[in-house]
Amino acid sequence: MNPVARPSPDPAPRYLLVDGHSVLHAWPELRTQHDSRPTSARQELIRLLSTLHDSGRWRVTLVFDGQAGGKEETRRGSLAILYASAGQTADSIIERIAQAYATQGEIGVVTADHAEMTAVESLGAFGFSPDWLRDELRAAGQELSESITQYRKKKFT
Repeated sequence: MNPVARPSPDPAPRYLLVDGHSVLHAWPELRTQHDSRPTSARQELIRLLSTLHDSGRWRVTLVFDGQAGGKEETRRGSLAILYASAGQTADSIIERIAQAYATQGEIGVVTADHAEMTAVESLGAFGFSPDWLRDELRAAGQELSESITQYRKKKFT
């Protein structure tokens, strides 16, 4: 086999950039929670996306508009959480990241904002809806459950 034609042992990474407030307002259960307990709604979204990140399907970065003053919360090996600082928006951060990593792997952006989706697609990223994200979370959860079941079968047989 020609070395150039061999599949790479390490495929290009898949990055998923998520517009946090867009998803919070697109999912009815999180929107309702956000209306009365915004911090709790953000934590629930973080919990859900941590599962997706930990599944290995995507390297997830969650971006919020700047209520935390530009702070970044990231534990080593976990999903990245970014907050836009004053004068920035989550959209501008997402666009900058999408452009910077366009040649380094597959980039997906989750947003309900059609203008933002068009902007990131013009930068070479794939635009995904919050409904797609829900399906991706479900698929990652199913894969994880199947992996655990197979591991248990091997370990106990």
